[in-house]
Amino acid sequence: MTIEIFSKYVSYSGLFFAGIIAFCLIFSFIYFGIHKKKYEILLSEYKNTGIPLPGAYNFHSMMGFWGAFPMVYFFRCLTIGKKPRGCFGGRVYSGDYFTTLPPEQKRWLNIYYYANIINTIAVLLFFFLGGIKYIIDVFLS
Repeated sequence: MTIEIFSKYVSYSGLFFAGIIAFCLIFSFIYFGIHKKKYEILLSEYKNTGIPLPGAYNFHSMMGFWGAFPMVYFFRCLTIGKKPRGCFGGRVYSGDYFTTLPPEQKRWLNIYYYANIINTIAVLLFFFLGGIKYIIDVFLS
């Protein structure tokens, strides 16, 4: 009896996280569409510096919405003056342009970044709960 109740709660929790995933994905898609011009301006400003984007970030910069999350992470790191991860041995722009962005520009970067972090955590929890549900159904029933 206790396993069935626990299994039910695991199922409901998984559905809850699936809803969060759907909401965050839709929110990110719409939010990126609204701020796409600002994203393209940041990308072009970086390319105007003459320093090439590091390997993986160059690839992500050409993917539009699907590559926007790593690029927003990259730009957020530049706004706080830290070197982004994944820049193996390459040079990264360290001038004043990104550290002196207006607060509204930094705000949309942060909102988009944290929406995607929440989405990533929800996906991990969804798969974790799915694994627990599988173990309950296969081995404990």
